[in-house]
Amino acid sequence: MFRKRKYTIILLIFAVTLFRQQTFSQEANTSNKGNINVGVESGIQITGISDPYMPASENGIGYVVGPFFEYYLTNIIKFRAGFNFDNRKFTLGDIGLISDTSHIGISSYYNIKEKYNVNYLTIPLSLIYIKGNDKFNIFIQATLYYSILINSGQSGDLHVYVSKEDAPYYTVLPILNIPGDHYLKVSKDNFNSNDMGINIFFGFTINLNANLGITISPGFTYNFTNVWEDPLRTTTWTHIYKINTGIIYKIN
Repeated sequence: MFRKRKYTIILLIFAVTLFRQQTFSQEANTSNKGNINVGVESGIQITGISDPYMPASENGIGYVVGPFFEYYLTNIIKFRAGFNFDNRKFTLGDIGLISDTSHIGISSYYNIKEKYNVNYLTIPLSLIYIKGNDKFNIFIQATLYYSILINSGQSGDLHVYVSKEDAPYYTVLPILNIPGDHYLKVSKDNFNSNDMGINIFFGFTINLNANLGITISPGFTYNFTNVWEDPLRTTTWTHIYKINTGIIYKIN
C-alpha cells in the first residue's frame, strides 16, 4: 500500500509539473502577437538543373545570405520578409559521336563541359508556424520567393577529336577536316532575368535570452520558372536543397 501511494504521489508531482510547463508555454505564447523581430540568415545550398540539350548534369554548392523582418500575426504564426543575395552553381555536359550531313563518325567524338555561376537578388515572403516555449521551439516555414538576375558566369570548352578515317567526310565545318584534338569556345548561355518558386523549411530556434535567438532550418525548393532566356529550351531548377542558420533579435 505504501509503495502504491509513493508511485501515486510521484505521478501527481509529474502531472502538476507538466501542467505548469504547458501553462508557462501558453502564457509565453500569448505575449507573441504583435511582436516584431529582425535578423540575418545565411546558409549553403545544393543547386542543379535538368537540361534536355545537355544530359550530363552535376549539382553545385552555392550560398544565400541576407536580412529579414518578422511580425507575429497570431501567437504561433508570424510573417517574414527579407532580401537575399542568392548564389547558385551547377555543371552541364554532353559527349557523343560527331555527325556531319550524312556521315556519323565511328571514332570521332565531342565532349563539352560547362560550369555556371549565377547570382540573384531574391525576395522571400514567408509564413512560419511555431510550436514551443520561450527557450526552444520548432517551426515550419512556407516561402514564396521572387528572384531578379544580377549576373552570371560561364566557363568551359568544347573538346572535339577527329580521327583520320572520319576527317575526309566532314564538310560543314572546315576545322573538322583536320584530324586530331580541337578545343573550341562555346556560345554564352543567357539566363532568364527572373526566377520564382516556393521553399519549405523545417527548423528550430534556441532562444539565448529574452531578446536573442539562433535558428537552424534545412529545406528544399520547388521552382516553376524557365532557367534560360530561350523559351524553347525548357529547363527548371530541379535541385535546390538548403540548410540555413540565422540570428533573431526581438524588438518588442
